[in-house]
Amino acid sequence: MLKSRGLLTMAAAAALGAGCARYSGTAGGDIASIDPDAAANTVVLQALNVGDESIELRIIAQNQSRFVGAVQPRDTTAILLDPSLFPSAQFYVVGIAADPSHRVVAGPLAAGKGDRIMFRIEPQIRSSRAYVTHGSGPR
Repeated sequence: MLKSRGLLTMAAAAALGAGCARYSGTAGGDIASIDPDAAANTVVLQALNVGDESIELRIIAQNQSRFVGAVQPRDTTAILLDPSLFPSAQFYVVGIAADPSHRVVAGPLAAGKGDRIMFRIEPQIRSSRAYVTHGSGPR
């Protein structure tokens, strides 16, 4: 009985850790760390979160939603997106807070290789906006 209780406790801890790992593995971005050659061959998503919640970042393109990373509160991150998605005449950037009812969908946007998506996430998440700048060199 005691052994099964210990296994149950470990399983619960593992499940909790897996759930919390949703936002780990994506560090706040040092924007200068993106290689300009790599940026020229794809699109860079630069997210600035001025709000108080961690935000999951997704791209909707070719009828698929893809997780691309996360940005912590009051932090900035830059993410190289999958080059096979671009050029694209219509895609969306999505920001989702821990409460899934707090989300923003920005778009439709159009971008090609070498472009940068600037995504500003506001404290009132529905006020957030994204736009594309052409030429994604270091900024």
